[in-house]
Amino acid sequence: MDELITTGPDRIEKPVSTLAMVPKTGAITRVGRQAYTVMMLLAREQTVEQEDTGMFTAPLNTVIKGFDGSKGTVEELKRHLRSMVTHVVEWQSPSPGEVSEWGACALLAEVRLTKKNGENWLSWAYPPSLRQEMLSPLRYAQIRRSTIAQFRSHAGLALYEICARYKDNPSHMTSKQHWHWWLPVLTGKPAQKEVKTEFRFFNRDTLKPAVEEVNEVSELEIRVLEFKNGRTIEQIQFEVRLKDKAKSSEAKPLDLTKLSRALLLGIDPESAEDLFIRYGELAFAKAIDKLESRLALRGTPILSRAAYLKTLLAGKVVDTQNSDALSKPFAAPIEVVENPVVVRQAKASERESERVKQIRSEIMNLDEGALKTLLSELRVHFLSRQVSASVLNRLDDGKWQSALVMGELMSFYWKKTRGTDWSSHQDNLPTVERIEQAGLF
Repeated sequence: MDELITTGPDRIEKPVSTLAMVPKTGAITRVGRQAYTVMMLLAREQTVEQEDTGMFTAPLNTVIKGFDGSKGTVEELKRHLRSMVTHVVEWQSPSPGEVSEWGACALLAEVRLTKKNGENWLSWAYPPSLRQEMLSPLRYAQIRRSTIAQFRSHAGLALYEICARYKDNPSHMTSKQHWHWWLPVLTGKPAQKEVKTEFRFFNRDTLKPAVEEVNEVSELEIRVLEFKNGRTIEQIQFEVRLKDKAKSSEAKPLDLTKLSRALLLGIDPESAEDLFIRYGELAFAKAIDKLESRLALRGTPILSRAAYLKTLLAGKVVDTQNSDALSKPFAAPIEVVENPVVVRQAKASERESERVKQIRSEIMNLDEGALKTLLSELRVHFLSRQVSASVLNRLDDGKWQSALVMGELMSFYWKKTRGTDWSSHQDNLPTVERIEQAGLF
């Protein structure tokens, strides 16, 4: 099976409806997208699910090798596989009218990871409405397995797959879409009801790097065309052509084991991977060293480790007093003048933690009837806000004390009993991090 993936046909026929996926409840990552494509190839080779399980199956290392992943990515890949089951996406074609049906579902209906003779095996099943499309698509884009393995960002990979659909089109042009349409498609993150970013920032942070990556590592040469309404850029379109000779690339597979130190420090996996890709392995490792050293020092606690890490990678000076302590030899103690801003932040954090403890204590002391009523009202509130399925499922399963639900519950209870929003009392909401800092979990 390894031979099939690594030495078999390089061309992949990927359904057009899976090219411009719009995530609704969670992010789509570059590694997840690469693994999903390889799993599709393996499913097509097997043609039908196993009789005893009703699922497709393959050694996990075969999937990893399929997109030239590094060894030791098993734990990280588990997270991506789990998101394929829990996160909902909307399916759409990059060309209006090309696919007549609209749909929304998870990428996978079920996924299992088992160990056989010391080897990890992956089993998966597709949602019924998606199965036939994955195994035998009517309309598809031809992409190259060897090419998708070289991408380091989700934006670049998604743009490549979409543009590949048009490389043989007589016009060599993608469809024209509002740049808001491209925002969730390229970033792999759910679209907000109100787009708060501006085109210039989207162009700088996402679009331009994606175009450069496609031109660097793929067989395509693409160019973005901008269309204005007055002085405002509204729609964009891409011109797509095959290179005369595909350029070779020395891009190395992302070694996800390098991210393990960040995850152990409590950095969100999505944030860690994004920073790793953006700043490179060496800079990322050095910043993690500094963060670990800073955490070992006494003093004002770091409220957001991810933000602190990002600041280090951006080359900004943070905690100059503590940084000096890391580099200078021991000296006689000197009088330290505390920064008033830092003092205010520390006091605000302390007050916030006390408020979290107070509100949670009130909730825990409610009688059974009052608690049941409160949770029912919270569920109605969740439905009106269209919260993610993962949060709603935790509430329905009776796991209202989990950090994800408790933060929302305390904010809801505060408004119900005090008549004001939590944020009107303090700028910071009862986040998971603050709940954990308060020692409540």
